[in-house]
Amino acid sequence: MKQNGQHIILDAFGCKSKILDDADKLEKLLLRAIDALGMEVISSHFHRFEPHGVTGTIVISTSHFSIHTWPENGYAAMDLYTCGNQELRSEVDVLLKELGSENVNLYELKRGSEIGEFPEMNHICLPTADLVDSDSNSPKEALKQFRKNKGNTWDQIQLKQILTGKFQKIHQSKSDFQDILLMEANDIRLYLDQELQFSSLDERCYHEALIHPAMALAGSRENVLILGGGDGLGLREVLAYPEVKKVDLVDIDPVMIKFASTIPEMISLNQGAFQDQRVTVHIDDAKRYLAKNKNAYDVIIIDFPDPVNSLLAELYTTEVFKDISRSLRRGGMIVCQSNSPEDAPEVFWSIGETFKSAGLKTEPYQVIVPSFGFWGFHLASPEKIDRSNLLITAAHNTLPEDLQHLFTFTEEVLKKQQDALSNSMKSLTLHELYKKSLSNYERAN
Repeated sequence: MKQNGQHIILDAFGCKSKILDDADKLEKLLLRAIDALGMEVISSHFHRFEPHGVTGTIVISTSHFSIHTWPENGYAAMDLYTCGNQELRSEVDVLLKELGSENVNLYELKRGSEIGEFPEMNHICLPTADLVDSDSNSPKEALKQFRKNKGNTWDQIQLKQILTGKFQKIHQSKSDFQDILLMEANDIRLYLDQELQFSSLDERCYHEALIHPAMALAGSRENVLILGGGDGLGLREVLAYPEVKKVDLVDIDPVMIKFASTIPEMISLNQGAFQDQRVTVHIDDAKRYLAKNKNAYDVIIIDFPDPVNSLLAELYTTEVFKDISRSLRRGGMIVCQSNSPEDAPEVFWSIGETFKSAGLKTEPYQVIVPSFGFWGFHLASPEKIDRSNLLITAAHNTLPEDLQHLFTFTEEVLKKQQDALSNSMKSLTLHELYKKSLSNYERAN
């Protein structure tokens, strides 16, 4: 028998109290799962407490299954461990549906290896009664909404529509910083806190626009810094340049990095970017990394989340942009994702104004990303930016043949430039402008 094994520890919430208080029923459910997995039972003992609650353990030839319940709280704690080749997850899903669990925290450990791996943590939301197909008694393949809506209104509406149709959940988990949901419908989509980050159908429109103009205009491309971008999709584009010798990628969320470097669908999308020997990942806060950084970079790519709150707005400040400028080599180029110049023009132009307050010259540009509409970016440098001979040498698929079109804006968008404000730690305004733009957009639509 192999010493390697699978160990699942889970907290199941919202379970049916009647089942949780029935020792015989619980024993039958666990024995059924063990039988389905083809494992041998050595002994089984279940005990019901008064006034309620059950504890039970089944010893199997490959270790054990155990459960302890709190029917009054609809909560069950389970510990399932087996060595050998059995894959527990399929039977765990069946068991959780039998218990009527609404959501689960599941921790999966790989056992028996000398190379320690930290637990894989997943937060699973199971279908509820309001998602039952009227033509059958089986629940639709859909996820229950998170208990607290976090995404913007339109992403929530779009996500709800997808969840009521056919889709495949590839990965769902929680980190200390965000909810992570990777799903496949007609495409593969990443949602963070229920807000759409990318669709595999058009993410190259965004990432090619983010990376290639700055890489093309920089005097050198040997050393690159990426701030954010934990999905590895921007990193993929940077690595398309053979002259790149070193890339430092800074992201605060270790769960995001692990997910992007281990989930097969993500590895396929980012082309295994995190396995490239040129890449060093730094799990750190961008501000802290910049404050202590001693390296100089030819290109610095800022792929921060939108400034939806004051904490994220602090990333787009004069102080941070000055630190970024100090980390830039002479002849270097900075690029920053800057939200939508059409839907959030005050935010877009204010990011440019903040770069100027840090002593940098800017060139704004935009592309169309079908999932988001027009999306804007700012190039920034201590020196005047000459884009007249912009030529991209790396392979790309979505950028226009005439790259100068990227730098063209409508008169309506250009007029909004007069409303731009500089964002600093002393005068933190960007998140308020973001909320205002979102509110205006929702009213208009």
